[in-house]
Amino acid sequence: MKKILSLILVGAMGLCFVACNEKGGSNAEGGPLADSVSMNIGELMGANFKQQLAMDSTIKMEEVIKGVQAALKADTANHGYMAGMQIGNQIMGMFQGLKQQYGVQINEAKFMAEFKKALMADSAMSQEAMMQKNMAIESLLKRATAEAKEKDPKAIENKKAGQAYAEKKAKEAGYQKTPSGLVYKVLNEGSGANFTDKDVVMVKYTGKHIDGKEFDSSKDEAVPFQLNQVVPGFAEMIKLMKPGQKVEVIIPSDLAYGPEGREPTIGSNETLVFEMETVGVQEKK
Repeated sequence: MKKILSLILVGAMGLCFVACNEKGGSNAEGGPLADSVSMNIGELMGANFKQQLAMDSTIKMEEVIKGVQAALKADTANHGYMAGMQIGNQIMGMFQGLKQQYGVQINEAKFMAEFKKALMADSAMSQEAMMQKNMAIESLLKRATAEAKEKDPKAIENKKAGQAYAEKKAKEAGYQKTPSGLVYKVLNEGSGANFTDKDVVMVKYTGKHIDGKEFDSSKDEAVPFQLNQVVPGFAEMIKLMKPGQKVEVIIPSDLAYGPEGREPTIGSNETLVFEMETVGVQEKK
């Protein structure tokens, strides 16, 4: 859409340039030729914007006309004001995007207070500071996404189902429960020292949903795992194991992927079931 609109605007500017430089300079202030150019550009741009704006059924064309007229009547010599109008339109679009994608309703008063301070500051913010600020915003939006998903009916349903499944298994013979909430059963004993956070552990595994459907598997091949780079429940289980040990473990959602899930295979707040066997520590090259 931006590309199309840019081409229209460039074309219109070119037409205006030609019109203003035609012999008979009176056309710059009005006249038959200028009128003809004005009417044709108006019709062309109106038709093109109509085509683009029609994609959004919430837009009222009467309001679009009011906005265009307000911009055209503005003092174009006041470059700061015109820049502010353009920036304002971009910011408004960003506000709408944040609400639609993350469910975040921006507080305009608080936004403007910080916007003014930053814009009127004696010196510009450094690139490093801007990068840090951007990272902070990403973290906040990630949290907003998680909170929104936490309230989703499917996420609530998944959490309840997972808790019921883990509680039922914990009562069955051979299963143990850790203080954090892991529920596991030793299928084959191992031997040797337990693994630590610093180890890269070779693991054979199969991951399933609580309904028994498989979502991932190492296909009976040992895969290396750095324990500080996996979900907390998976890491905790491995550290309880010895080389050669095989277990079935039920990992509650808050020790797995939580409300964010891992689309498309793992939904929000899903409890996961793993059958895993530790082969040993990866040899250091």
